Parts: sequence; structure tokens; C-alpha cells
Amino acid sequence: MKKTTLALAVAIASLSTAAIAAQPSNTFYAGGKVGWTSFHNASLGDDFDKSSNGVGGGLFLGYQANPYMAIELGYDYLGRAKYNSNSADLENSKFTVHGASLTGKLSYPLSFITDDLDFYVRAGGFIHHTKFKGNGYDNGDVSISPVYAGGFDYKLTDNLSARIDYQWVNNIGNDGPAGYRPDNALLALGVSYNLGGPTAKPQPVALALQENRFVLNEDVLFDYAKATLKPEGQTALDGLLKALVKINPTDGAIVVIGHTDPIGSANYNLKLSQERAQAVVDYLVAKGVPANVITARGVGKSEPLTGDKCNNLRGAELRACYAPDRRVEIEVKATNVKEVVIEKTAQGKIIDKTLPEVEVNNLK
Repeated sequence: MKKTTLALAVAIASLSTAAIAAQPSNTFYAGGKVGWTSFHNASLGDDFDKSSNGVGGGLFLGYQANPYMAIELGYDYLGRAKYNSNSADLENSKFTVHGASLTGKLSYPLSFITDDLDFYVRAGGFIHHTKFKGNGYDNGDVSISPVYAGGFDYKLTDNLSARIDYQWVNNIGNDGPAGYRPDNALLALGVSYNLGGPTAKPQPVALALQENRFVLNEDVLFDYAKATLKPEGQTALDGLLKALVKINPTDGAIVVIGHTDPIGSANYNLKLSQERAQAVVDYLVAKGVPANVITARGVGKSEPLTGDKCNNLRGAELRACYAPDRRVEIEVKATNVKEVVIEKTAQGKIIDKTLPEVEVNNLK
């Protein structure tokens, strides 16, 4: 019968896996918006009644250079102004505008309200196609006007944000009546989705040995704010225990401690940390660790490592800064780590010959 000798400390210390570095800056995003559009300084005189309010909107593609600066390329439909004639000698007329804009965007985090809220301003140029139709006019015009905007971004999830945007296009050119150069205001609600950016090469993430504690970042094991083990997390734990190992056989010899970052309420984080620690324990027990020597404990956000160095960050940068706080610690409580001899029987069962016989299944 084949024998395998393995020390628990060696198995833990040799654990490593891979993670992809976060990219809080240098990312692309795309989105759309829809809202209420109106034309100003657009009168044709007393012979016409203007109806200039309607639906407008657009699409945009952005590049986030850093947490405070971005560039956006957009397409906007600014709607249609309608003119109803009061004179039998004049026709009803209409004026439509659409085009592309390129704007720079400056953001300022409103962290005193919430870490997920930004105020921003945009400014740039709007290359537009206009058409005035009626009373002898039926030609299009392409020209450029300045565009200004301001609004708020609110982060809904890691990748999805909502925004409210007020945009002003000034002095819109056209081939209509002489002196007809209206302005446009568009108040819109929008959403944007983070498309990501250049991906860093995977770097090895190893357990850190701190006296009798072994630390694994929870981002390797779980998705953000979740307590279900990811496939790469399962692989990491498989590497931790490739064979059944035991330390001095006392109840509670191994404690898995879950920690969270400070984002969210104390009750929420305490529950999440306990669920994550228990998920690790359940997986290890399913792989053959005796349930009587391993326990789970969650401490929530009560034992952070980052201190106050993340206070001025927000969004993806804030979450990346808090990564050391999101961790699972494996505490070996026994003072001596005992090497054990494991035998596989002809029937495929695993028998620990060092201690009184304990039948253990699912050993790989």
C-alpha cells in the first residue's frame, strides 16, 4: 500500500494561486442617455408658435484616465423644434439637430455623502448636422458649436453606473432664416458600463505566514460581496490540502477567520465574514479535514489592516486599497504541528495510522 507523509505547516506555507491586478484607472466605458430636450433663443417672430420641447438622448464612449479625468466621445440627438404658422402665407416649419461631441470630463468625489457619488463637469465641441425645413428652406448644414455639461455619477455595481446629465449646446448653426442660431438644453438620465482596460499579467498570490497565522486575500476566494467560492478559490484550497493532514488531535485545532473591508454596515460585514469563513471550512471538510478540528469565525470589519490610508479614495481605487482588509486567516492553534502517515486501502479509503483509525473520504 502506498504511503504519503505530509506536514500541515508545509502544505499551508506552499499554497499559492493567481490573481489579476485591479485597474481602477486606464479603463474604457460605454453608455447611453435619454431625457428632455428644449431649444432656446429660437423664436421666428410673431407669425409662428414654437413647440420646442421633446425627447432627446444619445450614446457615449469614454476613457477614464484616472479617478478625476476622462474623455468622452458621444453621439447626441437634440430633438426637433416645431413652428406652427399663424399666417396663411407661411408654412409650418421644423428644425432638427444631431451630431457628435468630444468633451473632457473632470470629476470630484462627494465622499462626504457617499463613496459612490461624483459630481462632474464636461466641456468640448459638438459637430452637428442641422436641417431647417419649411418656407423655402430644405437644406442641411454641418458646423461646430461649444458644448458644456454637468451632472452626477452614481456607482450602482462594480461595473455599472448611473448618471444625471445637464448639457448645453450654444449657438447652433444652420442654413435656415438669417440670424437663426438657437441654443439647446438636454436634461437626461443615463447609464454606463465599465468595459475594463489593459489587463496585467497574472501574478502569484501566496499565503503570508504571520507567526501561526496564514493569510489569503478573500478576492482570490470570492467575488466581491459574495460568499460562494470561485473556481480559482477552490483550486487554491485544493493546493492547501492535497492530502489529508492533521495536527495534534484536539477540538478546534484549526480556526478559519473571515475579515471584511470597512465598506458597509457592521452587521452586514459580520454576517458576510462568517459566511465566507464557513464556506472555506465546509470545502475543506468536504475534502477530508475532520470537522472536529476546524471551526469558522467571522469578525467583520473590526480588525482592519489599512488604517486611514484609503480615506481619500473612492470607487474602484477605494476597493483596491481595502484589499488587505478582505482576508481569510487560517490559525493553527496547536503548539506543535504533527506529521501524520496516511494509507490508502485497496478499497480506496483513507486511513490515518498515526492516530486511532479515522475513515476519511474524498482525499485527492
